[in-house]
Amino acid sequence: MRVVYLADAPYVHTRRWVRHFVERGVEAHVISFRPAEIEGATVHYVDGFESIGKARYVVHARRVRALIGRLQPDLLHALHLTSYGFLAGLSGFQPSIVSVWGTDVLEAPELTPLHRWITRHALARAGAITATGLRLAEATLPYTPQGKPVSVIPYGVDLDAFRPVAREVRPHLTIGSVGRLSPEKGFEHLLRAVAQLRDAGVTVDVVLAGDGPSRASLEQLAADLAIRGRVQFLGEVAHEEVPAVLQRLDLFAMPSTWEGFGVSAIEASAMELPVVASDIHGIPDVVIDGETGVLVRAGNAPALAGAIARLAGDAELRRALGAAGRAFIERHYRWQDNAALMERLYQDLLRR
Repeated sequence: MRVVYLADAPYVHTRRWVRHFVERGVEAHVISFRPAEIEGATVHYVDGFESIGKARYVVHARRVRALIGRLQPDLLHALHLTSYGFLAGLSGFQPSIVSVWGTDVLEAPELTPLHRWITRHALARAGAITATGLRLAEATLPYTPQGKPVSVIPYGVDLDAFRPVAREVRPHLTIGSVGRLSPEKGFEHLLRAVAQLRDAGVTVDVVLAGDGPSRASLEQLAADLAIRGRVQFLGEVAHEEVPAVLQRLDLFAMPSTWEGFGVSAIEASAMELPVVASDIHGIPDVVIDGETGVLVRAGNAPALAGAIARLAGDAELRRALGAAGRAFIERHYRWQDNAALMERLYQDLLRR
C-alpha cells in the first residue's frame, strides 16, 4: 500500500503515525511545508510563501495535486484540518482521510468567516474524518455535512516506553509538564499557583519541558513572583526523553485554557503520575476527576493551588490516583490498539 500524508513532517505526532505505518509495510510519502527527515518515509518539502498564511495552500494546491498524481497513492491522509486537510480537499483526491487534532476545530473556525469556510470545505471533501477524542468529535460534527460520521481514533501511548518505576523520595513535591510553551497551555496559572502555595507555606518545585513563544514571559513571571529558583525550564526535549523527564515528577500539570485531547496527560498517567488539569475541551476524556487526577476550572490559579496543596499533603492519594491512571490508559489508550483502529479505517476505505 502506498499512502501520501499531507502533514507537518517535524511534528512528533506526524512522525509517530508515519513510522507506525512504515513498520506495517506501507510505502509512505509525506508532503510538508516544513522540512524534516522521517526514517523509512520519503518527505517532499514544499517551500515558499509562508508569509501569506492560509493563502499558501491555495497557491501550492496545483503543485501538490500534481505531486499526488505522480505518486499515485492508494490513500491520502491529511493530519490537521484547517491546513493540510484544506489542501487535501483542494487536491480532489480520493480515498482520503482528514484527522482533526484540536485547535483546528476548537479555535480556528471562530477566527474569521474564511476560517469557518475552510473548515467546512475540508470536512465536506474528506472521504473519512477522525478525531482523537469523543469531545473533539462532537465539536467537529457541527461543521460536517449532515449524516457524515466522525470516527474517534485516540492518539495513544506506548506502554513499554512509558512505564512506572520507583521514584526517589524528594524533600519537596515536584510538579511539572511537557509541552509547547504557548499561551493556551496556561503555564502562567501554574506559576501563580506555585507562588500562592509558597505564601501559604507549601514549597513546590516546578519542571517545565518544552519551548515556544511564551518561554521568555514565563521566565520573567517566575522572577517577578520570586519563585525563579524553584522553576526549571528544560527547553525542547525529544519524545524518547520524555519518560525520563516524567520520572522526575511527583505530579503532572495540564493547566490549559484549551486542549483538544491531552497526549501528555495520558503519557503521565501511563507512568502512574496523578494529573492536575483544567476541566475543558478534551481533557476530561483523558483525566477522570477524582479517579486518575483532579480537574479544576481553567485559568483559576487559586483552584489550581488548592488541588496541588491537597495532593502535596497526601502521598497515598497521589499513589492511588497514579495507579488508577495507569490502569485507565491500559484499557483505553494503548498505542497499538489505537493504531489498529486507524489500520482498519485504511482497509475499509480501500475496500470501498
